[in-house]
Amino acid sequence: MDNRTLDALELAVRAIFSPPARERAVLEELNLLLAQLRVLWWLCQERGWISRQQLVFVVGKIDEAGRMTGGWIKQVEPRGEPHSGKP
Repeated sequence: MDNRTLDALELAVRAIFSPPARERAVLEELNLLLAQLRVLWWLCQERGWISRQQLVFVVGKIDEAGRMTGGWIKQVEPRGEPHSGKP
């Protein structure tokens, strides 16, 4: 979990410094990683390793990062090309 979280941070930094042609692909990868983190945290709660309240808190933060990433993706999309959900 720690490694995946650090990977997400690395992807966010990589997106900042990516050339425009590569930026969207990096953001799509970040979006996928955030989805994986949501599932992993849900599994932690299902196994009783964290409380429901802890799950709600952390998933709320991941969702916020996902909304920010989605907005960033929309910002870098070429005009007239809607987001397909695929890199």
